[in-house]
Amino acid sequence: MDKVTYTPAEFAAVFGKERTWAYRQLYAGKVKAITKLGQTQIPHSEVEKLLNGAERYNGAPSHTKRVAKKKAQKKTPVSKGAKKWTAALKRRKKLGSPQQLSARSEDVHTLSLPKSLHPDDPANARRSAHQRLIRYKSSRKDAANRGD
Repeated sequence: MDKVTYTPAEFAAVFGKERTWAYRQLYAGKVKAITKLGQTQIPHSEVEKLLNGAERYNGAPSHTKRVAKKKAQKKTPVSKGAKKWTAALKRRKKLGSPQQLSARSEDVHTLSLPKSLHPDDPANARRSAHQRLIRYKSSRKDAANRGD
């Protein structure tokens, strides 16, 4: 004779699972329970309901079918920003990077820096030498003030 009600541990044992599985089924609302004086009891009708609703196991689909299905489900970006981004990436692949574009339009051996920042500019060289000298002098003054 079958039991009329099961505790969560007995209910899980019927299905060959752990007790926590039974509580997960209760909390998810898949199984209804009776509580009386702090005890949780699961009616036999709930066990029958789960057993009658079970489907036959046909095995897992093959790996190649799953991979093909995932690839088929992949969608292209739908937002405007994503569309602009993919268009920019396609354009970049087709034409090259912005650095390559500027090198194509100008002489390859010249830098595309402004004249004031060009390393061969004599005024720029004098300016950077002057800044190094000022930093050196200020560091010497700081050392003398500290008593080093």
